[in-house]
Amino acid sequence: MAARKLRELLETEDRSLSKLVDLLAELSLRIVREIPRTLGMTEGVNIYGEQQTELDVWSNRLLTKRLLRSGLVRQVASEEMETVMSADHGEYTVALDPLDGSSNIRTNNLMGTIVGIYHDKALPASGRDLLSALYFLYGPYVEAVVGVKSGVYLAAPAGTGSGASKFISNGEPHRLPQKGSVYGIGGSRDKWTEKVREFANRLERRKLKFRYGGSFVGDYNQVLCSGGFFAYPELLDAPDGKYRLQFESNPIGYITERAGGKASTGKGNILDVEPRSLSQRAPTYLGNKDLVSEFEELSSTTAGLFGNAKG
Repeated sequence: MAARKLRELLETEDRSLSKLVDLLAELSLRIVREIPRTLGMTEGVNIYGEQQTELDVWSNRLLTKRLLRSGLVRQVASEEMETVMSADHGEYTVALDPLDGSSNIRTNNLMGTIVGIYHDKALPASGRDLLSALYFLYGPYVEAVVGVKSGVYLAAPAGTGSGASKFISNGEPHRLPQKGSVYGIGGSRDKWTEKVREFANRLERRKLKFRYGGSFVGDYNQVLCSGGFFAYPELLDAPDGKYRLQFESNPIGYITERAGGKASTGKGNILDVEPRSLSQRAPTYLGNKDLVSEFEELSSTTAGLFGNAKG
C-alpha cells in the first residue's frame, strides 16, 4: 500500500477523532522542540510522590490547556494531576501520561506521551471503553503509534503541513511479528516474584534479547516492532506493580490487542479490569499472545508452589 498521511487514514475511520489526533500530533512536535530548553527539576511532586521535572509540568500544562480549549474534549485526566479537568463542550474524554520516562531527561534517553481516548465516558473508565489509544515516542525521530478499531498505524513526521498531516504512514495496519525476539521486565531483580524469575529464565534460554531503558513507550515499542514480551510485574514490595491502569496500562494494552497481541495482569485481561480510582496501579504483561498466555499459565500453576516468596 502507498504511503499516506496519518490524517487521511484516520478520517476514513472517524472524522471527528482524526481532528483530535491531529491536535495531539501537533502538540507532540511542540513537546519535542521544548525538550532541550526545559531540562531542570522542580521542587514539586506529583500525586504519587514522584519528583516532577520542569518538562513534566510544562507538557501537562500544554496538553490539558489545548485539549480543553479545542471544543473536542470535555474532560482531561492526567497522571500529573489529582483531579479531572472539565470544559463546557466536547464529545471526548482523554487520559494522559504527558511525559512518560521523564527521568530519562538526565541521560538523554527515550521519552514519550501516552493518550487514551474515550467517547463521552466519565473517568476512571475501563479499558474496554476506549475508542482509541496512541503514543508518541521521542527518539531519534518522533514516531506516532495510533490504535483504532481497524488496527494500529505507525507514522513519522516526514511530510509537509502541520499536525497529523505531517505524519506519514505506510498505510498498512501494523501487526506484532509472529515470533518474538526481545523482552523487557521492569523492577529490581531481587524484588521479582519467583514466577517472574522463572519466566525470564525461559526467555533467556530461548535466546530472546533483553531490552530495558526505563521508558514504557520506548521499551514497549521494541516489542511492538520486533515481537516478544514486556512487563512491569507485581513485585515483592509492590504487588500492584508500578504502571497506572488509566494512564499507562490501558492505552498500551489497547494498542497491543489491536496489533494482534495480548495484554494481561497475570490473571486476566487488563482491559477487563474495572477501575476503582484514577491512581489505581496494575501488574502489566504485554506482547505476543503465546508468550503472555504462557506467563499466565505459569502464574496459575506456580501460585500455590511459590506464592510471593523470594527465591
